[in-house]
Amino acid sequence: MNRSSTSSAAEKAPTAMLWGCELNQEKRTWTVKPQKEGKQDCKLLLSTICLGEKAKEEMNLVEILPPASQEDKKAKPITIASLQASVLPMVMMGLELSPPVTFQLRAGSGPVFLSGQECYDTSDLSWEEEEEELEEEEEEEDDSDDDDDDDVDVDVSLEEETPIKQVKRLASQKQTGVAKKKKVEKEEEAVR
Repeated sequence: MNRSSTSSAAEKAPTAMLWGCELNQEKRTWTVKPQKEGKQDCKLLLSTICLGEKAKEEMNLVEILPPASQEDKKAKPITIASLQASVLPMVMMGLELSPPVTFQLRAGSGPVFLSGQECYDTSDLSWEEEEEELEEEEEEEDDSDDDDDDDVDVDVSLEEETPIKQVKRLASQKQTGVAKKKKVEKEEEAVR
């Protein structure tokens, strides 16, 4: 990759910030808002939901509440994790959400820890367009690498042709012994 494409890709790279929260009996809801004000291109990547070491042996249900400004009052919360200390104390996810997002501990006393990343797109392009550009650059580099290799390719065979030697297999001793016994038995019968 040349310097110009590296520097332009670095300028376009999304910025990621770690975030985390704890849901428990005292704090049952948590709303994640963008940390950088005025940024519209913010994605919340939820990666882990796990129980704390002091969690009781009970079912802990974590859900996402619908936005409060939503006109549709029929929208129901969505359960995203059902954790129990002895059965399933942790869940790994790859859930992408758009803030603000409100998490709620519907059942159980916790503590339940949520963690992930807040990603901000600093370029004018969408993530898909950036990925397409990077793929095109990689393909161009691969094509130029392939062109260089075509001139150097030589068919080299490591195998030498050797004649196959025919070998007679000897009969095993056991078969020879049985054949001799039969021959002796026939001769004895002929004599009688």
